[in-house]
Amino acid sequence: MVKFSELRHSIRSYVSNRHFRQFALQNGCAAPHQARNKLPWGIDRLYRVLNLAKSGEDLLDDIFFQRFLDEGWTMQCTTLFGVQIIQTVDPQNVQAVLATKFKDFEVGERRHKQFGVVLGKSIFTSDGPFWEHSRALFRPQFAREQINDLASTEKSTQDLFQALGPVDENGWTASVDILPLLYHFTLDTATDFLFGQSVDSQLAALQTSKEDGDVAEKAGHVNAATDATHEDNFADAFATANEYMVLRIRLQGLYWLVNNTKLQRAVATMRRFTDQFVQLALQHSQSSKRAPSASEAADKERYSLLSALAAQAQDPTEIRDQLLAILLAGRDTTAALLGWVLYVLATHPALFQHLRAAVLAAFPPSSSSSTHPVTFTSLKACRYLTYVLNETLRLYPPVPLNSRVALRDTVLPTGGGPDGSRPIAVRKGQVVVFCVYAMQRREDLWGSDAGVFRPERWEGRKLDWGFLPFSGGPRVCLGQQYALTEAAYLVVRFLQRFDRIDPVSGADADAAADAAGSRAAPAAGKVEKGLGLIMSPRHGVRVRLHDAAAAAV
Repeated sequence: MVKFSELRHSIRSYVSNRHFRQFALQNGCAAPHQARNKLPWGIDRLYRVLNLAKSGEDLLDDIFFQRFLDEGWTMQCTTLFGVQIIQTVDPQNVQAVLATKFKDFEVGERRHKQFGVVLGKSIFTSDGPFWEHSRALFRPQFAREQINDLASTEKSTQDLFQALGPVDENGWTASVDILPLLYHFTLDTATDFLFGQSVDSQLAALQTSKEDGDVAEKAGHVNAATDATHEDNFADAFATANEYMVLRIRLQGLYWLVNNTKLQRAVATMRRFTDQFVQLALQHSQSSKRAPSASEAADKERYSLLSALAAQAQDPTEIRDQLLAILLAGRDTTAALLGWVLYVLATHPALFQHLRAAVLAAFPPSSSSSTHPVTFTSLKACRYLTYVLNETLRLYPPVPLNSRVALRDTVLPTGGGPDGSRPIAVRKGQVVVFCVYAMQRREDLWGSDAGVFRPERWEGRKLDWGFLPFSGGPRVCLGQQYALTEAAYLVVRFLQRFDRIDPVSGADADAAADAAGSRAAPAAGKVEKGLGLIMSPRHGVRVRLHDAAAAAV
């Protein structure tokens, strides 16, 4: 019986291989370059990936990017159990995977299982009809008119300034790691934007930091008064879950080994936090069956997402998973972008002053809101601000690595043959990994200074498939304009309020060089990167800021 099964498997394998060779020949394909491993199944590389904390290597710079430099822009790699995957940083191939041959690829079952332990069944862990349903559900919430409502963003900005604390007699704030504050800020704006009200996590953090507890909770809002809803607990739980999800990804097919009690507790905390919004959705669904009150009618647009979720998804678990997925994306993508922007501004004083001059010219602090309003349109019109945001996203993309699985035998346009110019055939079920981080640092695409932060490179440059910080094609990030608008708004308010931002000792060697008066831009890969679902500064962004009003006195 065993021998018969082996024979049947051998026959199927032979027929499959023959069919695939014929398919490749018919489409003019050539084999891609086969990447070299020191040990079978690439165990040597897997060991390096799992040993990053001890070795001090950088996953993106030292392992992924360096391999592309050594082996070529598209290659086939042998992974655990002899599985062959394709790795590419060629814009034509990435465009094919994400757009022109979108129907030939999916996120894949393994991704569902790797992420599903935290994100459940949601827009980020699904394919096919459920993904289409999810995307249609959320798309109206990211319409331009929704994004242009920045009243809540302004309130959260003022809360952030309050969290920075008072300035000293010379106008300087105390030294602060601003990254956690940015996570509070984006949680507040994301919950208000998506669910109609903010959790006011910044005020809650201020409350718990005061010994006398004088800061009152805001009536009528979900707040952080209990452990289940405290944003710090949520952030800690998400950080833990993030670490384990990354480990599940790195273990490839052995992801199931990572599912211990610590991960389960973190997921439980996150779900308790999100269950509040599930109840809000269900309550609103019930209240919509009766005549709305005046206040409810006024807030109808603010509750559109809650209503849609409750009306179209009756399963509380599905609602929770969808809310959690969108909440995490809205919170982390924008916070990471802002963290990188402030890191760059702190370590590049001349850049800070250049950007500040451009912002003050477009948005004078003393002018009225009606004269120089800060809106979606006016933020887009501030070109140098857009250049800075684009350059930040080029060097520090939120999702530096991504992948898709082939649904059927298909073809990528380039990477085959000795010179890599011919098409390559991709087998059904084969994984294609694309590294946006490496692609956006290719010198042949971006010039010899590709590793240097230079916003001016965006003058007159058109966006193409070599720049994909928010992915592309039908699965392009729905919230990209939301994230860019929120980030641009806070940067404008920061530059209106502060005329200097200095890195605190220990940030980076680059900061010391700039503080000494050197304007030479650093190699952008020096800063250590925290790699979770979103790439952020690993050790935070510790700075101090100088109040512009103090200089005017």
